[in-house]
Order: sequence, then C-alpha cells, then structure tokens
Amino acid sequence: MLGVISCPKCKNVCGIDLEQKSKKCIKCDYTIKIKKVRIWVKTIEHSNLPELIKKVKKEIENPSMNLLDY
Repeated sequence: MLGVISCPKCKNVCGIDLEQKSKKCIKCDYTIKIKKVRIWVKTIEHSNLPELIKKVKKEIENPSMNLLDY
C-alpha cells in the first residue's frame, strides 16, 4: 500500500510505501518516522500517486474545512 505524507519540518509532500518505517525528506534531509506523521491519502495504484501528491500539496497550501475525498 502506498501513501502520501508531508515532512513535519519543511512541509514537503511525497509518496511512500507504507511498509517503510522511515523516509528521508529530499528537500531538507529530515528523517520522517512514518508512524508519527499524518498519512493524507492511501492508495494501492502507483499510477494514482502523482495526482494525489498534487491534491495534498494544494490542500496544505490552501486548507479547506472539507474532508479530503480522493
């Protein structure tokens, strides 16, 4: 299963394999512990990931009160 997370330090949004325990942020080099961050969206299809990342970036830049329904 894949997911979309954002770095707690710099807010960079990236896709991950949810079986990983941690991931290095490519923007600020911070080690993100997957269990401690919000998983914005989950998906099985790798092809969906780029579009989901764009939607999460947009949501972080301009938060809405609506629930994310991707």
